[in-house]
Amino acid sequence: MKANITHNALLSLNYNEQIGLNGIVQELTDKFQFIKKVILYGSKARVDFVGDSDIDLLFILEREVSRLEKSEMSDIIYDYELANDIVISAIFIPEHEFRDKASIFLAKVRKEGIVIWSRG
Repeated sequence: MKANITHNALLSLNYNEQIGLNGIVQELTDKFQFIKKVILYGSKARVDFVGDSDIDLLFILEREVSRLEKSEMSDIIYDYELANDIVISAIFIPEHEFRDKASIFLAKVRKEGIVIWSRG
């Protein structure tokens, strides 16, 4: 399935960031069917970043994942970081935690985050 990432905030990303982000989302969502959504949050989503800010991504998963699965996903992200000279901060969280957990961080992501990919 081709990643279809569209949102005005993404227009502010430089070429390498756009290529890397598209590659990461496409490869991870093709390989790991338990990924339900990918959310861009932080300064890149708010378009108030300065200089070489990292790209903050939250991956919402349909279930808890093993350390091995997290490691495999992180390795793929790392390969794209190196290939495109970008920095990604990725968090993997089960859907029920994203929906139900009370935390200031998650409340902010729910409010300000941009869903850049969703399954189905």
